[in-house]
Amino acid sequence: MVTRNDNLSTDLDIKPVGSSASIFDPVSADQVRLMRWALQCLTEKYRTFDGQGRPVDWTEWKLFLSTGYGCGFVCNDLDAEEGHTVFQQVLDTSPLGEQLTVRQLRALFHYIIRSERWGDMGGDKGGNTLWVFLEADAAVVVRNRLSEV
Repeated sequence: MVTRNDNLSTDLDIKPVGSSASIFDPVSADQVRLMRWALQCLTEKYRTFDGQGRPVDWTEWKLFLSTGYGCGFVCNDLDAEEGHTVFQQVLDTSPLGEQLTVRQLRALFHYIIRSERWGDMGGDKGGNTLWVFLEADAAVVVRNRLSEV
């Protein structure tokens, strides 16, 4: 397998990794593109949200979460604190999202998705981490960054 910096492989196929992904396993360019597409679907749905219904019931919400797992952005050996730090930095300085490495992107998505999985407590907007990410427009900046890696 040919790889380039920061554990991004140039394989052209997508190998579902589920919950067994390691931060040391490279993600393919197609896995990055699929994650970008899932995030784009979610940001478009958010933009048209009229306040009716529960965002956690959106197909796009569920797609984003499951794509994160299936494409190796949630890793069994990644410290959530790393992702929390990136999350806070992206919210505090949105342009930082334009410079994130693949590892930082994985840490960010790991944090968001795990926060939603373990902290939603039945709320309409999940654990609120993903909702905050969408509200701050950080998701759009990060989505654009995914198209560049």
